[in-house]
Amino acid sequence: MSGSIFNTGEEEDPWSSSAGWNDDKPVVKSPIPSLSPAPYQSTYLTSSELLNKTGDRKSQSISMSNVPTSYETLRSELVNKISTINDFEFYVFDKLIELQFLTSYQKSKLLDIVYDNNLLPVTLAQNFYQILGLIALEIDVPGSGDFVTLQFKLNNLPELPQAFLGLIKREEDNVIDDPLMANTSRANDADNGDDNDDWNQRGKIDPVLTDHSDSQQILGESANDGDETNPQDATYIEKYIEDIRDEFKPLILDETPVKIKEVPEKEGLLFKHINYIITHNLALGQGGSSGSKKVIRRYSDFAWLLEYLLQKYPFRVIPGLPPKKFTGMFLNQLVKHPVFKEEPIVQSFLSVPSDLATWKKQAKIDYSIEFKGQKIQTDFINTIWPAISEEFLKNWASAEQNIRALIEKWTKLVIIVERHERRQQQMSYDNQKFVEILNQFKKLDTTVYPQDQSSSSSSSSSLLQNNDIESINSGLTSIGDYYNKSSQVIVDDSYTINTKTLEKLKNYMDYLYSLLELFERSKRLSGNQIDMLNKRIKENEVNFKKMTAENTNGKEAEINKLRQSIINDKQEIFQQLNRDWLIKQCCFKEYVMFQETQYLISEIWLEWCKDRHKLHEKLTSLSENLSTELINDMPISR
Repeated sequence: MSGSIFNTGEEEDPWSSSAGWNDDKPVVKSPIPSLSPAPYQSTYLTSSELLNKTGDRKSQSISMSNVPTSYETLRSELVNKISTINDFEFYVFDKLIELQFLTSYQKSKLLDIVYDNNLLPVTLAQNFYQILGLIALEIDVPGSGDFVTLQFKLNNLPELPQAFLGLIKREEDNVIDDPLMANTSRANDADNGDDNDDWNQRGKIDPVLTDHSDSQQILGESANDGDETNPQDATYIEKYIEDIRDEFKPLILDETPVKIKEVPEKEGLLFKHINYIITHNLALGQGGSSGSKKVIRRYSDFAWLLEYLLQKYPFRVIPGLPPKKFTGMFLNQLVKHPVFKEEPIVQSFLSVPSDLATWKKQAKIDYSIEFKGQKIQTDFINTIWPAISEEFLKNWASAEQNIRALIEKWTKLVIIVERHERRQQQMSYDNQKFVEILNQFKKLDTTVYPQDQSSSSSSSSSLLQNNDIESINSGLTSIGDYYNKSSQVIVDDSYTINTKTLEKLKNYMDYLYSLLELFERSKRLSGNQIDMLNKRIKENEVNFKKMTAENTNGKEAEINKLRQSIINDKQEIFQQLNRDWLIKQCCFKEYVMFQETQYLISEIWLEWCKDRHKLHEKLTSLSENLSTELINDMPISR
């Protein structure tokens, strides 16, 4: 993204380089590691970073003397856009996946290597080029994108695909650096579309939007006669939809079923791997026992689980996998989903105590799509779909057209909240500086306003001395105490934003991206040949009637071949129609369940307002106490 949401562009603290100003600085105990982040570094800290900060890994020291031309070209195009690994994922990894040079699983493996070998920050040219090297190796020979191969081929790396470079080049028009002024959505097509376009025209590119009701008799069911749904059907359909929505409750409400914590120790001799402790009290499966459960998983295990779900459930809203430093959003979104929480692989992931790689070798894992062996219910075709199809298909097309713009707006809200949190940190830092300078002033003001140290007020020297500076300094001490206390209050609020508010903002953003990815998968994977098969069947039936109406002598083999072709096509269209209906039903249920995420918006901002109210209450109380104290104690005249 141009102007990452993690880079607000604020200036560094003006006092930081002044000699002597940082001596004896008052300390405010803060759970946040740094109040003055380095430029281009995210101030968004995950819970594990805030609460369990571990030592920094040593950077890999590798020199590249022969950088491929395509790497330099790409960096020159993206240098002003990429400041975090998240930006790198979007502008490089996701584009390569879009062009089918990489898969999501390969992306997860490569990110694993990036984190394990500390190829961060990506703003360093050396790290940027090494990550591109890993990608180019993986594209050149799948499976060869590893750190050892990178070291051996460091000065003889393959070039990046020209199609990818061309795509990046075309997207460089109209670049705006300010993230709040720019279009920060991960695609800009939605803003260029005509809202008045006939939604049915979109069926040409999205098979989900193509209605094949006129072919349903092939499934052995008769089509509706066009009568409107009767009141009894309306009540039935209303309950059908309500039951779907009742299955999914995405609200967090300060409780997460699954908790995850990074293990400080790392395993492995040559390559170090970070483990994660997962704890929960879920009763998984039929007859599953409740009580506390704990398993240890690696990041690559999470990547495998995501790849499995994408393969088996391509037409469902699947949460994305965050970077390596992550909390439990991914797992908590899974266990709140009515289908995923019943998926045996998800249950095993959360319950098998042994190493997952060992378990996978012994387990029988079915990667086939969830529709395998299923047949669409006639009730859905004859009763539900006629009643909901027009509204659903219009809403689906509208949501697909506008989801990117919605993501853009939410991203800008996250930018603003993060800027607010960063200003909170800077305010706390300024408060500490204020107290420091105030204390230095108190040590010096008595040299300008000497106090009366004599016991006799009649001495001539006392006429030039001041007896009120001690009271004034006492008031200044109270002011310093106020700023120290308010600084701690602000730090606590900043910590709350970091660990709660931004987590929930990102949680909702994950849902938006998950829906966007469902739209994209549905267009890519739900295609069929129903229309072509229908056309061919009709043509062959006409030819069959024509041939059988004439003299059939000597044409028996040709007639039998034509008859078998018609039978085969009808069997094939039966399978494809059944799959098409199952996809429509699945997408409809996912869209209906997604409607429940609207209440996440309320939850986020209700909590935001509540926390802001608490903050201002505390600061107001401190201000009122200070004001009362100063009015009573600080003199303003002799």
